[in-house]
Amino acid sequence: MNLKHALFLMLLAFLISGCGGGDPSAQSGNLAEFDRSKRPAQGPAPESSFPEYDTTQTEQGLTIYSIESERQPVITYRLLFRTGGLFDGDKPGLAEFVASMLDKGAEGKSAYELASEIDFIGASFSASATSDYIAISVSGLSRYKIELLDILKSVVSNPVFPQEELEKLRQRTISNLISEKSEPDALVDKLRRKLVYGDGAYGAYKTEESVASIQRDDLIAFHREHFIPNNASLAIVGDFNGNEEIDRVSRLFSDWKRGELPVMAELSFPAVDGKTVHLIDRENSVQSTVRVAQQSIPKSNPDTPELRVVMSVLGGGFSGRMFQNLREDKGYTYGAGSYSANAAKFGAIVSYADVRNDVTADAVKEIFYELQRIGDEPIPESELEMHKKYLSGNYMLSLERPLTIARLVQEIDVYDLDPDHYRSYVTQMMSVTPELAEELASKYIRPENSVVALVGKWSEIGNTLKEAWPVTVYDEDLKEKQP
Repeated sequence: MNLKHALFLMLLAFLISGCGGGDPSAQSGNLAEFDRSKRPAQGPAPESSFPEYDTTQTEQGLTIYSIESERQPVITYRLLFRTGGLFDGDKPGLAEFVASMLDKGAEGKSAYELASEIDFIGASFSASATSDYIAISVSGLSRYKIELLDILKSVVSNPVFPQEELEKLRQRTISNLISEKSEPDALVDKLRRKLVYGDGAYGAYKTEESVASIQRDDLIAFHREHFIPNNASLAIVGDFNGNEEIDRVSRLFSDWKRGELPVMAELSFPAVDGKTVHLIDRENSVQSTVRVAQQSIPKSNPDTPELRVVMSVLGGGFSGRMFQNLREDKGYTYGAGSYSANAAKFGAIVSYADVRNDVTADAVKEIFYELQRIGDEPIPESELEMHKKYLSGNYMLSLERPLTIARLVQEIDVYDLDPDHYRSYVTQMMSVTPELAEELASKYIRPENSVVALVGKWSEIGNTLKEAWPVTVYDEDLKEKQP
């Protein structure tokens, strides 16, 4: 069956099901009234259906979130530690290395043997680190829940961090870092984080030197200090018996010793005052990679759901104002947008585009124009409604994925959110009025205190940039230089 045939059958089924059953005259009448030149009216947004979950704490301090669902015979375990890159100290990348090395060997099992166990039962395993946390998850058929949890316990409790695997990871990472010097997106995002967050905390990034300094003893020490039960939560989502599973997990982890919680170094962030431009000069750049960024709120701020609607209007996908202005109206770029990055301790609002060299300064001006406009003018109700329903629908669809449910439940803890944050998420987004949107935009979007991070060709774009704003020039190692 070809594609045209399949689409025809789908359309036919839709018409038959939606045109009144077997009365030909009724069907004919409905078809005559159907105006294909107009978009059908949008239906009401669905009610939020964030699943109910139980919370248990073991004697060792491990918090367990259990979310039962019999819809599919699968189960997901996600173990989260309240640690991450913010604890790297003077070795950026350390937390990432710990996460990457967990499945490279556990006591009595090599990396190959662990991989074989996971593959044999058709499971999936992942481990990752952010600035705020390290998360390890394992998923598979619920009939293998004993094996799945044993795998998780092995890699978390008894990783061996083999030296030969560490060297492989080090070489891959250094190779990637070298490659990133020729990747404008990677360069500009490092510079943007440095300008918004400072040299440490969320602004820190891996370098060849920091990666070379990470030793096996560093991984062991980090694991010993941070991988303790009273610094962790375990989310269980899927097909299981709640009480039985909680008892089994508690018994399995009963030998896990609680410890003293690690202390985070005091965080400080730079003051961003006025508009400044920061350019990484690459003489072979045929276009400019642009990021306009400002400091913003942490994820715990109660306005984050409503602000997300405002950010969607500003720069969410094809219907966002940034895309409509820079792509559809001006033809400066293939794509443009904005987003809000909300971490545990701080946040940023970022607008982005890749534009031709000859329109770089004009594109930056248009980004600032849209950032200013959204706080100066009420958003039309129809535009706002479209974005509210789009965001609400995407959120509801995301709840079909067990790993997403596990992540959101644990975010309540790690980001210090209101316990009902995700239960009321859709309601909060749908409550945004033009007046509230304008108020939030005026309160949180501050183009007058922003940094512009660029990767581009100074000899072609430098003069037009410095006519409008103060400009600092950097090399590909993010060191200041004379243009």
